[in-house]
Amino acid sequence: MPVLLLNPPSTTDLLPNREGTASFGAMSTGFLYPPHTLAVILAALREAEIDAGLVDAVGEEIGLEETIDRVRALQPDLLGVYASWGTLDVDKQAISALRAAFPQTPIVALGTGVRYNGEDLLAAGASHMLAGDPELAFARLASGPLPDPGIVKAHDLLPDEHNFAGLLRHPQRLPRPAWDAVPWQKYGFLTLFGSRGCDDNCAYCAYVRAQGRSHRQRPASDVVEEMLWLERSFGPRRVMARDPVFAAERSWAMDVAEGLIAANFHTPWECESRPEHFDPTLLKKLARAGCTTIKIGVESGDPEELVRIGRVEDARHAKTYLAYIHEVVAAAKRYGINVRAYVMVGLPDQTMDNIQNTAAYVRELRPTFFHPRPYVAYPRVILGEGLSEAETECLRRPLLDVQRDLATEYARQHAPLRRAWRKLLFAIPD
Repeated sequence: MPVLLLNPPSTTDLLPNREGTASFGAMSTGFLYPPHTLAVILAALREAEIDAGLVDAVGEEIGLEETIDRVRALQPDLLGVYASWGTLDVDKQAISALRAAFPQTPIVALGTGVRYNGEDLLAAGASHMLAGDPELAFARLASGPLPDPGIVKAHDLLPDEHNFAGLLRHPQRLPRPAWDAVPWQKYGFLTLFGSRGCDDNCAYCAYVRAQGRSHRQRPASDVVEEMLWLERSFGPRRVMARDPVFAAERSWAMDVAEGLIAANFHTPWECESRPEHFDPTLLKKLARAGCTTIKIGVESGDPEELVRIGRVEDARHAKTYLAYIHEVVAAAKRYGINVRAYVMVGLPDQTMDNIQNTAAYVRELRPTFFHPRPYVAYPRVILGEGLSEAETECLRRPLLDVQRDLATEYARQHAPLRRAWRKLLFAIPD
């Protein structure tokens, strides 16, 4: 086989979630995104008429030794290995083992988040590191003689398709992912991107580092067609739109929703955006289009902290921001949409008073699900380093109490429905 793409396995009890945080990646205890990036790269290779395959060792739940056996059986001339900033240690171990097993095979480390780890991956055994968005650039790299070993820039390969940072200018030019080659059922859902980038200026955000500040959207009709294609071709239980700010342009989000309604799309789906991007009319339309969950980054319920991290401009804005989130959550629930609310713990200079204010705010907000996440200082994020792991865990405890209480309330509210459904199931004869 000329080209093989690989989502390498973990060598620890944690699992590599390389798609997380716009492909900066993270080690996970369970939740994983399917390898969307590799599926698109494979589709681009197919369009270029390059014989290629894909091994998703994470999805197939195979270890490093079995992965190497699979690669050996396929005998690729070129190996593209998916890596990320947040999974660097296991990526280096995988690349080192692959280099030992295949000393003559070119190994290209790729992934949007790896441009900050290029030298580490080369030292581990990669012959090349592709810096920038790899979806189209890897196919160009694989179609001709390989350059000298080292860092290869996506912009140098396809300057019309990438800016100088290597980020895609026109995401609508990407082919649909080759999900047929991925064990996506193991992940429980499929993903799509209707847009990339964000125009906002939050000091803590990694998404703009990975995708850029320019918000670049595909045509709404193209997104609708891909959703219909996913439903028709694969029948997933749900679809997750991975745009960092799905509803940033309200008219575009309305067009997507109206297109899905007109096409009678019925697969449950979810999206995420800043809370102020949603409004009751839009939420009602999204609900009619099958959207069952929205994810919003509240980030903090403390007005002073919201200003300090650049989420809002000033104290007056913080007050209206927090009040408006109440309206959004109430409207979403009214139309049957679940709300996942996220806050960050361990921010620079964060105090227990900040956390107690956030805990009180979330208790009043009562989102369907609540996720207090440790702050991570991703490369070149303006806000910089946060608190230590021990300090973060100490601050997190009051928020975990809120998370537990909301989860208990959710389970209690849904228990009668589950009991009725179970009773119906057992009443049906074999």
